[in-house]
Amino acid sequence: NASIAQYYILANSVLGGGAGGAGRPVDGERDEVNDLWVIEMQYRIAVAFLSGAWDRCSSELSNLFAKMKETECNRRYRMKELLVAFLRRQERLWNSLQSVQTYVLKEVMDRSVDRKAIEEEIQKTIREGAQNLQREEQAEKRSSRKLGGPGLTGVNPEDGDFTLSSPLMSDLLCKAKVIEKKGTGMMSSWKTTLAVVTVDSYLHLFELPPNARVNSGSAPEVAFHALIPNFDIPTVDSVAAGTAPPVARVSKTLNSYLTPVESLSLPNCRISMQDDKGWIFEIVETVNRTGASKVFAKLGSRKILFRTVTPQESVDWIATLRAQQ
Repeated sequence: NASIAQYYILANSVLGGGAGGAGRPVDGERDEVNDLWVIEMQYRIAVAFLSGAWDRCSSELSNLFAKMKETECNRRYRMKELLVAFLRRQERLWNSLQSVQTYVLKEVMDRSVDRKAIEEEIQKTIREGAQNLQREEQAEKRSSRKLGGPGLTGVNPEDGDFTLSSPLMSDLLCKAKVIEKKGTGMMSSWKTTLAVVTVDSYLHLFELPPNARVNSGSAPEVAFHALIPNFDIPTVDSVAAGTAPPVARVSKTLNSYLTPVESLSLPNCRISMQDDKGWIFEIVETVNRTGASKVFAKLGSRKILFRTVTPQESVDWIATLRAQQ
């Protein structure tokens, strides 16, 4: 819900000024990064993530219900055996209550243990419980603050499956490649990163997880998939063994790698080639100083080096970046 609300609010503000316009900062100034593609990407991933979680949870709930039915059938079979054995013993001990004992024993013996009837009874109980939970959730939603967006209110589900495409297929995206970056510090080294250029004139750099098997030149789809965390669904066996994953773990790690570690405003950048062979190019961005350093000068700069697989790829990158300035 938070992703949907954030996407709806920012989309309205950005589209109000036209695509690619509202997100550009003024030359020499660096505003807060409000790139519509980043919000849209996080929204799409959140939807896909929750959809996958729903499918896996539904499958696990089906297994749980099947186990509940099996357990209930076994319980009733066992209870019948115990009651019959108990009443037969009572019959031997309480011969004076022959008439009553015979009636009770007949009732127990005639008690149906048809599996289909038992499963229908359990299914009815589960359905009633689910309906009660849905009514409680709907009542809670009506009392809570509503989101600003219209959502899917009034939409016929038969008109489509509403499957969202990959963020890499978005019209707000200009270029996405896996390249290498390096800072200017003495201890800086080349690191593989997923670089994304958007129509709002931003260059976003995403940090790849340590276990991602991605190198410079790898397919951006593979690198982007590595940013999405895996999630574990509690199962009957894991709950019984006490090894079920905590629910909070997924919510905290969903956007860990889906938030850019660097976002460069291209209108405030100088782009140049750095070596004769054409493998490396440099971007210098003008930024507002922060902290005590802004006392001496209002503006500062930061420099990042980029290395591609081929010289032609560097030329293509520079052309794409300059086109968005």
